[in-house]
Amino acid sequence: MAARIPLIVEVFQHVDFRGKNSFIVEPIPRTRRIGLNDQISSLRVYRGPNFSNPNHKVILYEHPNFRGRKVAFGPGFYPNIHDSAYNFADRTSSINFGTMPIPVGPEWGTVPVIVECFENTGYRGKHITILRDIANLRDPQGGTWFEDRVSSLRITKGPNFPPHPMEVVFYEHPEYEGAKLAVSMNPSEFKKEIPNLHVLPQSFGDSISAIKIEGWASSDEFSHVAYFDEFIGNQMNSEWQWEDPHGGGSWSERQGYLEMKVEPGQDLWHGSPPGQGGNMDAPRLLMRASGDFAIETRIKVSPQLREHGGLIVWKSPWRFIRLEKTSGPHAFRGDVRFERHVQRVFQLVGRGAGLRNVREIYLRIERRGTRFSGFASDDGINWKSCGDTHVGMGDPVNVGLHALCPGNIPTTLTQFDYFRLLKRKGEMERYLGRRYTRTQRMSDEDRRRQRRDQRSRAMRELI
Repeated sequence: MAARIPLIVEVFQHVDFRGKNSFIVEPIPRTRRIGLNDQISSLRVYRGPNFSNPNHKVILYEHPNFRGRKVAFGPGFYPNIHDSAYNFADRTSSINFGTMPIPVGPEWGTVPVIVECFENTGYRGKHITILRDIANLRDPQGGTWFEDRVSSLRITKGPNFPPHPMEVVFYEHPEYEGAKLAVSMNPSEFKKEIPNLHVLPQSFGDSISAIKIEGWASSDEFSHVAYFDEFIGNQMNSEWQWEDPHGGGSWSERQGYLEMKVEPGQDLWHGSPPGQGGNMDAPRLLMRASGDFAIETRIKVSPQLREHGGLIVWKSPWRFIRLEKTSGPHAFRGDVRFERHVQRVFQLVGRGAGLRNVREIYLRIERRGTRFSGFASDDGINWKSCGDTHVGMGDPVNVGLHALCPGNIPTTLTQFDYFRLLKRKGEMERYLGRRYTRTQRMSDEDRRRQRRDQRSRAMRELI
């Protein structure tokens, strides 16, 4: 039986969601076990997959074993519990769950598996809980919170486990690099345990620096096409806005695809640390969108891997996300990467490996409120997760395509076969100034495009 998770709690060592952090999905009688005894200063509380009672709450206790003074938090974000309204910072020694009247807050999303990593063998010592891809077990301030310290682990079937097998992949180095250990799990299994990573043939003890959960699939929730552009002709559709701050890029519409060429040095980040080594010069093609949606494109992949670009959701230079295919000379060597950029701070959300040497690649971003999910595929049917992140953007936002050429890598050339924006069926009454009847006709064109794509791929296979 899969674990039930009404609430998901992310606790942080410092105010404003900084420092060491850990996910909590079950009672913790001693916070020393998660390395945060009397150190919690901020937290985020999400509605979990099994949230059914609006009165669910998380309760922080002053002493171990749920004793002493306590304070309760409903779903929501709490950047500073030093605040006089709570006055509970650096006091939490145990954490439990209960019910009381509270407002409904933000939703976390799906939880396919629950990964627990322990500092010592035999599931002993400090531990952390992983529910999403994590590119670096080092904490954001550069410390070594749990990097290269995992000696045993446990994987439990989550409430949203898919109907097909999936894998949890553990990497030797940050950003999903180096040697890897893959642990498979089938729908019929409830739990996988490795009590001692040191005795495995690979000897993976004290070697884990990144974790990726494979096997998710994009949803069919967004099934109706609200906007579709195959880039046929030599004139850009009026919905698009071309932005090229320093003129380092160019675009041209061919018969059936859009080509974006970018010269070296054109990037789209603020550097690390912020303000050092980055720029916002890369070109992008944007249109306005609101509400929940999915955006999707297909990129032709050349043998030289010259492509470097993909999808973007853009609120401002201080708040945007990117999902892109990297070029061969780039440090990611052609892999897909999913990034968030908030208040000039870059974070790698996830990486789509194993898609370097394909003929074409599909990219897709799904938005549900503040939650953004990235996916990649080599056939547009079987999707691989590139991660999941929360970014508050509000409405409207800009969505579209981007291309870049970071650093001194050779000029990039990215060909986009199409761009489409999808909505739920019930949200198709009006969108982008179009009546539903018009967008419904686009779905017929979309089906014709799919048939042409299948014929084109079949011809390429013969050649």
